[in-house]
Amino acid sequence: MWNKSISLPSKRIRRQDSEGLAEDTFEFIKAIPANFTDTTREDEVLAAQKGYTADQNVEIMHCNYNGASFLVDDSDGQIYDIKRTYHKDKAMTLVMTCERRQCGEL
Repeated sequence: MWNKSISLPSKRIRRQDSEGLAEDTFEFIKAIPANFTDTTREDEVLAAQKGYTADQNVEIMHCNYNGASFLVDDSDGQIYDIKRTYHKDKAMTLVMTCERRQCGEL
């Protein structure tokens, strides 16, 4: 059932460098089994109405979701912003509709 794995941020750590600038780093929960699927037409229409692009649907076990706002694809390091979550009735999984983040943005 699972075709990839993801990492979800578990803790944000704010540090200041020597010049006083704040920098955020994250601790991650790694190797969460996930199923990457294509977005549906319904996902794309809803995304367009809300002002974002639905690039990927990611399905994980509901118990693994911690309310994170983004995820990292473990296979290639691509970061996705989680725009919508959907819990199917009587299912133990959660579907996250995600938008691919531009390179270099964390």
